[in-house]
Amino acid sequence: MPFIHMLADPGMNYTLNRPLLDGTAEARIKEIGAVAPRIKDYESWHTVWLELAMRAEAEKRWADAASYYHGAEFYLPAGDARNKLYDDFKRNWTQAMQGVAGYEAIAVPYPGGNLPGFRLQAKGKEISTFIFNGGYDSFVEEFYAFLLPLTELGFTVIGFDGPGQGGAVRQGIFFEHAWEKPAKAVLDYFDLEAVDWLGASCGGYLSIRAAAFEPRIKHVISMPFSYWGLDMTLKQMRPGKAQQLVSLFKAGDRKACEALIAEERLPSSVFEWCVTQGMHITGTRTPFDFLTAIAQHSLDGILHHVKQDVLLTEGEQDHLFDVDWIHRAMRELVCARSVTARIFTAREGGEQHCQVGHSALAREEIVNWLAHFYPTLRQVPATTAQAQPTERPARRNVA
Repeated sequence: MPFIHMLADPGMNYTLNRPLLDGTAEARIKEIGAVAPRIKDYESWHTVWLELAMRAEAEKRWADAASYYHGAEFYLPAGDARNKLYDDFKRNWTQAMQGVAGYEAIAVPYPGGNLPGFRLQAKGKEISTFIFNGGYDSFVEEFYAFLLPLTELGFTVIGFDGPGQGGAVRQGIFFEHAWEKPAKAVLDYFDLEAVDWLGASCGGYLSIRAAAFEPRIKHVISMPFSYWGLDMTLKQMRPGKAQQLVSLFKAGDRKACEALIAEERLPSSVFEWCVTQGMHITGTRTPFDFLTAIAQHSLDGILHHVKQDVLLTEGEQDHLFDVDWIHRAMRELVCARSVTARIFTAREGGEQHCQVGHSALAREEIVNWLAHFYPTLRQVPATTAQAQPTERPARRNVA
């Protein structure tokens, strides 16, 4: 089953699809579908997801409850109410994973506390260690089902919440543009000398930034790619307003910036969420301070430091990112050992942000790409995702 359309608002409809496991979670689809008509705005969204979470927890459906608590907290501003819902999420996730073979909870020491996550041991002979981080809004646990099949192929998987994410931001560890810092912490903690690295959503920027300054990353995947921390927020503004905001911001006009942002913060809009979530993960109290913090996330003058093999992906109908950002990256990755770009289409079901609705397609593309470097992966039997018609990626080798 492909990406599901239940809500008129593209942002909320996308977020609603995230816990549906590529349309294979029939019970969740039925349960969520029954209450979706009640969702009209962010307030009703919170009410509906909290009801689902509490019912699932009462019925000891721990994994469902965890996912629904994540939904309930998703659009809330920073504060005690949101943090409590994270605690509810974590409690249920811990219950769901209790006794699951091969699952190891981790806490990597880091200034201000720790970077929480999990480690999944490779099945059979280990090929490599595969490290994952999310982006602007994810909890690393929601990618568990996406990452688990990699262990069957011989990858030991480490997924973690970095600064500004999941359990790290609840400790006051706020978003960090220099992602080589948490990368170093993870690599040092596990004493790793050569790894593959995947960053999802805004983590696509983070993974490339880490690779630029961390040579222990040998192959890096940006799913999808973004160049500047402000790009996603600017994309959500009405025509002409993004350019105006950039001009005011670069001029340092706090008052005019705040006024324009207030004008654009339409209730329950994706732009409203970008600003609210941005202040949450950066630990800022005003939109202008959020802009100042997130603007540090930039690859300007950085990409020539990347010397690894790179895979860049995007969905052609991504509502958060612009497919054209890939082209700038390819022009500037002049020192990379190789660069592959893969744009997923609606015809194959991978058109959404991070290929929600068919994320197995993205995983299989990643495996196919990694097979260039690990020959034993070429013997992996084709899956349903591999068997579907796909356009082959454009590959550019650079000296």
